[in-house]
Amino acid sequence: MSGIWLVRHGMLPPNPERRMVGARDIPLSSAGREQIRLLARQFMPAVQGALGAVICSDLDRCRETAAILMEALPQGRPPLHVEPGLREINLGLWQGMTKAEIERAWPGAYAARGQDMAHFCPPHGESFMQAQRRALAAVARWRSFYPGATLLMVSHAGILGSLLAHYLALPLRDVLRIPQYYGCRAFVPEW
Repeated sequence: MSGIWLVRHGMLPPNPERRMVGARDIPLSSAGREQIRLLARQFMPAVQGALGAVICSDLDRCRETAAILMEALPQGRPPLHVEPGLREINLGLWQGMTKAEIERAWPGAYAARGQDMAHFCPPHGESFMQAQRRALAAVARWRSFYPGATLLMVSHAGILGSLLAHYLALPLRDVLRIPQYYGCRAFVPEW
């Protein structure tokens, strides 16, 4: 059965202050690398020979995740492509800030985002609606390059959640309610 495997990158370094990550280019942690190696050993042999291509976000954490997954395929590796359209949502000026710092700089804005998760756009950033459109366009483009093939796409929680919301016909306002743990995977069959 053809479709799309959606895989989230591995764990990042600890973030005890809970600073907004967004599209900042943060590498995997050593625990994240080991997590993806374990996933690769368990998962990749099962899909070997079934994948038309592996496509990943252009951020290092996804590129490294994809490379580790590919290493688990001893032969007949599918092509690996880097796709900026799968990059995590751009939180603009909020990236690298804590919730408290955001509240001091833009009083009420963080709460406003929670009230309209789909459409709220941080300063110089993008909304989940914009990020979803970008990601869906990337998926459609790669589906056209590999018609009928199963693809593996490595991306981020915000992007994968927005794609799953679309495929499951869920309201985008609930995007953060769709669990996307580090190293998780989901299959979307072609219909």
